[in-house]
Amino acid sequence: MHTPSKRQQGLSLIELLISITIGLVILIAVATAYLNTTNMTRQRENLAELDDPAHNAVRMLKHDLTLAGYVDMFDLNPINANNARAASLFAPGPQSNMYIRAVGGTAPAIVSPISRFFDGLAPIFGCDGAMTSAPNTILTSPPPAAMACGTASATRHTLQIAYQGVPASAANLPNSLQPANAATGDGLDCLQQTPPAGQVMVVNRYSAPAVAAGAVSQMNCEGSGAAGAQPIASGVEEFVLRYQLAAPGDPLNPTAAGGGQQRYVNAAAVSDVANPQGWAGVTAVEICIVSATPVTSGAAAQGTVALQPTRPTCTRNADGVFDANLARAAGDNRLWKRYTAVVSLRNTVFATPF
Repeated sequence: MHTPSKRQQGLSLIELLISITIGLVILIAVATAYLNTTNMTRQRENLAELDDPAHNAVRMLKHDLTLAGYVDMFDLNPINANNARAASLFAPGPQSNMYIRAVGGTAPAIVSPISRFFDGLAPIFGCDGAMTSAPNTILTSPPPAAMACGTASATRHTLQIAYQGVPASAANLPNSLQPANAATGDGLDCLQQTPPAGQVMVVNRYSAPAVAAGAVSQMNCEGSGAAGAQPIASGVEEFVLRYQLAAPGDPLNPTAAGGGQQRYVNAAAVSDVANPQGWAGVTAVEICIVSATPVTSGAAAQGTVALQPTRPTCTRNADGVFDANLARAAGDNRLWKRYTAVVSLRNTVFATPF
C-alpha cells in the first residue's frame, strides 16, 4: 500500500510577527514596572536621606530647648550657706540679685533663675551667624567667659542652650536630678559627654558652619563636656532661628512680664542693649532647617529636577514671609526640603512683683 508522507508544519510570517509583538509588549511592561519600582525606591531613599537627619536634629533641639534654663530648686546652693536654691531664689537682698524684677523705669535688667545662680550664663543665647568661645570654657574660665557673636550669616545661625544636668551634691536626697550616667544619658551633653569636674551645667551649642563647594554640609553640636564640635545631621544647608519675646510689664499698670508676646525677632534684636529683658525674656524659639540629599549618594530619583526646579530657603522678608525659592545651581540634581518647628521654653519664665 502507498503511504502518503506527512507535510512539515511551521509558522507563517504573520504569526511570527504577532508573537514577536506580544513578546515585546510583555518585555516593555516588565521593564516599565521595574523602572517605576526602582524609581519609587530611590524616591523613598531620597526622602529618608532628607527626613532622618533633619528629624534627628529637630528632636535634639526640642529636647534641649524644653530643658533650657532648668535649675533644680531642691538642690543645694553652695554660694548661700548650702540652702536649697528655692530658698535662695526669693531671699531678701539687693534688687540686682533677685529673680523677681520690676520692668521699666530704672529697674535693673531681668535675669532668669539660671543666671541668678550661674553668673553670665543665660538659658539660651543665639547669634545670627557664628559664635565665639567654646561651651566648655564658658563653665571653667574664671570669671565666666563672655558670650559673643562672630561673623554674621543670613542662613547659618548658632544656638547655645544651657541647663542644670546633674546635682551639686548627690547626698542631697530631695534632688530632682540624678548623677551623670552614660547608660541612661542623664546629665550628658549632646555628644554624650559628662560635665567638667565640679560643674553641674550642660551647655550645648548647635550650628551649621559653611563648607567648601561640593562638600557635605553638616549640622554640628559642641557640648560642655569637652572642646570640639561633631556633626549630628548631614545635608543641613540652612539653619535659621527667630525668637519670641515676652512683652515687658508696665510699671504704671503692674502686669507680670510675660503676660503678652511680641513678634518674632532675630538674635541681634534680643541682644540689643535697649531691650531690658534680653535672653531672659525669650519664651519660644522658631527653628527653620533646609536639608538636601547628600552629594555622595548620587543624583536624586528621575523627575526630581522637573518636579522641584527651585529649592526652598529659611530667609524671610520684612513681613516674616519666607523669601521666594532659589534657582538650582547648574548640575545640582539634589532633592530639598524645609522643616520648621516652634518650641516653647518651659524653664525661663520670669515675673514682675506685685
